[in-house]
Amino acid sequence: MNFLPISINIENKKILMIGGGKVAYHKIILLQRFTSNITVIAKEVAENVRKTGATIIEKSYEKTDLSDFFLVFAATNNTLLNKQILNDGHEQKILVNVVDNPAFCDFVSPAIYRKNNMTVAVGSNGEDVYKSITWRNKIHDVFEYGFLVAWFRSLFKRKSMYPSSKKIVQTEFKKGTVYLVGFGPGNPDLMTVRAQKALQAAEIIFHDDLIDASVLSKYDAQKVYVGKRRDNHHRVQDEINLYLLQAAQQNKIVVRLKGGDPLIFGRGIEEKQFLVNKGILVDIIPGITSGLAAAALSGIPLTHRGVASSVAIGTAHAKNSFKVLDADTSIYYMGANNLKEIADQYLKKGYPETFPVGVVYNVSFPNQHTTITNLKEILNNKYTFQSPIISIFGYSINERISFLTPI
Repeated sequence: MNFLPISINIENKKILMIGGGKVAYHKIILLQRFTSNITVIAKEVAENVRKTGATIIEKSYEKTDLSDFFLVFAATNNTLLNKQILNDGHEQKILVNVVDNPAFCDFVSPAIYRKNNMTVAVGSNGEDVYKSITWRNKIHDVFEYGFLVAWFRSLFKRKSMYPSSKKIVQTEFKKGTVYLVGFGPGNPDLMTVRAQKALQAAEIIFHDDLIDASVLSKYDAQKVYVGKRRDNHHRVQDEINLYLLQAAQQNKIVVRLKGGDPLIFGRGIEEKQFLVNKGILVDIIPGITSGLAAAALSGIPLTHRGVASSVAIGTAHAKNSFKVLDADTSIYYMGANNLKEIADQYLKKGYPETFPVGVVYNVSFPNQHTTITNLKEILNNKYTFQSPIISIFGYSINERISFLTPI
């Protein structure tokens, strides 16, 4: 790749963002430093994208959508669709940027320092985002503090033993190795120390929908969104495997960041098997899985003497993917749409209508909410549950209720 560093006049020119999720949001925020003439086309639009003030068109992408736009950013969570947008742009002589994927870009966004009418852009042909950001930060220090102070700050950054020193942290991690890292249930405060060190050392981070991209902004590595599309996991997973392989073969420190724990509904072992078979070293850094976090943060004991001595974990993402688990306490992931069917399965197995169920929404976030209910109430639609939830079935839930009831 060889990108020409130029400045383009975008006054009165229309910018199109295809995609309405986290990736699109962060790109819009960057673009709004230069223009407000931004249109978003997406079938589903996140609330923070709506609040940017961009023009929102809620619809599926069509080839004709590109007409009259000067620049196009493809920021969907569908790799095949992003490539189609790129091809459609080429047919219409429109430049397209597939966000976080320089290999499929007609242009890339450099690391930018801007003050008043002075703009400094640092690029690396899309190959070393960390180096671009490092030089941008040096330029920032010079403009903001002067040469002498900037020099002292650079010395401090090189010598500091504080964990934010990337070079020191990198000594713990090996180039050409892929680190499968568990992010935890969502709140970054619940990441392990080693997970944070891996992110600090990383030269490239592959992350998915379960990760808040704003959390990753403090890390210098190149970020690549690899969210999977429902009902098409296999094809996209194959592509993710190849991305990881190529990054490792480029001798980079590679982090594959997954929500929760990499080996619990995270396809971590599939990625490890693929990479190991290709001769790539893989290290797994565990994370707190959402099911355990949901119980702990809600005060629900998964085991309790004389009540529950076994725990099972299952998924209820799709029809026929769930069943009554053979354990005293059962935890179900991804079951918002099928909770009623799960409850019905328990009744058919002979469990009473009063069998306790705990439903935890948005585990670990400030708006986490826990509902204590039972099979009858779920079947009677007493509550409406939205994703993401963790549901817990078991008599040990009653111990949480008695604990919270005044004596």
